[in-house]
Amino acid sequence: MRYVLGVDGGGSKVTCLLADETGQLRGYGRAGPADLNYVERPLAVKALRRAVQAALEAGGLLGTPIEALCISAPMDAPAIDEALDTLAVHRILEAAKGETARWAAHYWIEQPVGVIVDAGVGSSARGWTKEGQCVGAGGWGAVLGDEGSGYWIGVQAIRAVLRAHDGRAEDTLLTQMIFDHFGFRHALDMVFRASCGMMVVQDVDHLVGIGSDSGAEAARAGTLVRKAKLGNSPLPRHEIASLCPLVVRAAQQGDHAAQHILASAGRALGELAVAVIRRLYMALESFAVVPFGGVFKAGDLILSPFRETIAATAPQAQIVLPRFEPVVGAVLLALDNIGVTIDWPVLESLEQGAVRFPGCRV
Repeated sequence: MRYVLGVDGGGSKVTCLLADETGQLRGYGRAGPADLNYVERPLAVKALRRAVQAALEAGGLLGTPIEALCISAPMDAPAIDEALDTLAVHRILEAAKGETARWAAHYWIEQPVGVIVDAGVGSSARGWTKEGQCVGAGGWGAVLGDEGSGYWIGVQAIRAVLRAHDGRAEDTLLTQMIFDHFGFRHALDMVFRASCGMMVVQDVDHLVGIGSDSGAEAARAGTLVRKAKLGNSPLPRHEIASLCPLVVRAAQQGDHAAQHILASAGRALGELAVAVIRRLYMALESFAVVPFGGVFKAGDLILSPFRETIAATAPQAQIVLPRFEPVVGAVLLALDNIGVTIDWPVLESLEQGAVRFPGCRV
C-alpha cells in the first residue's frame, strides 16, 4: 500500500492529511501559523513538522515511507525540507496558489470552478478559464492589501473602537468585546499592543487616569511617549485576525459598526472575484465562485454583499460553498501525482474517511 500526505498552511494554521492510495484518510494533524512572511522561520518550520508528524502518528504510520507530499503554504523549499528532514518522503510537490482549493471543490460541484476566493487571515482570488488560462488578484499582504480578510476585519474593529473612544462615532459593542478578548483595560493598551515598537501620542489631556503599568511612559510639552515593556510584544497578525468572530457576534446583536465592517469586507472580497472575472473575460459565462476561509463562516453577513458584488458584473456566476478544506485538494493532487485515477471509488472513500476528521471539512 502506498501513502500520500496533503498539507495546507497559512497565516493562522497548517493542516495535514494522511491518505492511502485508495483515498482512505488515515490521519489528520494541525499546528500553528506557517506563513514565513509573518512568522519567524523556526516557528513555521516547527508548525509544519508538528502537523505532519501528528497526521502520521494518528494513522499509526510514523516512520513509514510516504510516496508523495503535496503542500500549499507560503514557505520556501529550504524551510519545507528542514521541516521534513527526518521523514521518509520520496517526493515533495509544491502546489500553485489556489490549486489545492480548486481541487477540493472540483469533484463535488456541477459547474466548472471559475474563481476561488480565499479569505482567512489574508485574502486573495484566483481564476481559471475553461481553456486553462489563470490569473490572480489580491494577496498583497497586511500593509498594502488583504482587504476583507480576517486581519483587515480585526484592524477595522480596532479602528471603530478608537473612533467611538474619540467621540467621532457612536459607541460600539466591539469595545468591551475586544478589551475582554485580550485583557485590555483601556484604549491606550489596545493601541500599544496593536502597534509596533514605540508609540507617540500628541495629546496627553485625554489620557488622564490611565496608569503607566503597561509600559514605560514619559510626557513633555503635551506629548506622551510609551515604550515597550519587556515581554509585552505587539499582537501578531493572526491574533488580530482572531477578532473576526467577535465582529460577527456584535453584528448579529445589531451593532452598526460591526455590520458596516462585515458588509465592507464582503464587497471587498467580491471585488477580488470581479477583478479576476474581468481579466479572464468571463463576465457572460456560467461558472462557480467558491469561497474558502474562516471569514466566510460569518454567513450572509459576508456572503450577501459578496454575492451582490459579483452578480453586478457576472450575473450567471453561482456562489457555491465548498464541502472540504483545501487540504483535501492537496491529498487529491498527491494521489494524482503518483498515478492514482481520481474516480468515484476514490472520492467515496475520501468522503467516508472525512467523517473521522472534521477538521478537513468546511
